[in-house]
Amino acid sequence: MTLGEWLETWLSLYVDGSGLAQSTKACYHRAAISVPTALASHDLSDLNALDLMPWLVSVAKEHPRAAQLDRVMLSKALRVAYKLGLCPGCVIDHDTLPKPPHRPKQTAILSIAEAQVYILAAKSSPLYPLLALCLCGLRRGEALGARWSDLENGYLMIRRQRLRVNRAYQTLPLKTARSERGILLPMALRRELEAWPRSITGWLCDATPEQLQREHKRVLQAAGLPNVTLHGLRHTFATAAAVQGQPMKHLQMALGHTKVKLTADLYADHLSPLSDLPATVWQDVAL
Repeated sequence: MTLGEWLETWLSLYVDGSGLAQSTKACYHRAAISVPTALASHDLSDLNALDLMPWLVSVAKEHPRAAQLDRVMLSKALRVAYKLGLCPGCVIDHDTLPKPPHRPKQTAILSIAEAQVYILAAKSSPLYPLLALCLCGLRRGEALGARWSDLENGYLMIRRQRLRVNRAYQTLPLKTARSERGILLPMALRRELEAWPRSITGWLCDATPEQLQREHKRVLQAAGLPNVTLHGLRHTFATAAAVQGQPMKHLQMALGHTKVKLTADLYADHLSPLSDLPATVWQDVAL
């Protein structure tokens, strides 16, 4: 069996039928397709980590994030092959197949004042409710998946997402079980929604990801605001909460993160490197 044949088998038997998110499955498929023909034709029983390194290194020079995703796919696929005895000489770990270095750019966010300008400008948008939900910490797909029936006593129950996966626009389960949650909407937004016309489809706003992206860009330009992504609105909310001193556990639940460490690691980067904690903690002690 060749590496390419094993990847097809692994995707079919272990990935496609699993409980992984559709976006994750699509990511594994894209990574498997990107494996060069020469490497894919390599006999699996004779494969070792050194055979994989030249390809990953070459990808990492131009696209470090893609190289990381390729490595994740190979590591998971070949770990199964190793346990099945199909690839006895291919141990994939941090020593044999190091993780390609990649330092992602810090997500641009809006300041509190800029967020106020943004939300005022967004009120003229036909997709205002979805833009407001993104600024309340929802992922784009979660906002697109909101239905009128999800509004309960001022809370929005987040139960599904709508994403474009492999060019098909689909309604899908949430990213993880932790993503299913309820958030109390700001009073001003609740009043806006009470007066908002309801679509016959039941969606809060029946829009595509592309339409939402275009509206977001239009609002930014109309308000003269910096170029912040839709996901940057989620980061804006999280950073504002962290700056206000909101408990990280509460923020984790609002964002739907699986682990509080992820919440802390993602949003601590936006906080000022100047800390007044020593002076605050020891203000009554003569040091």
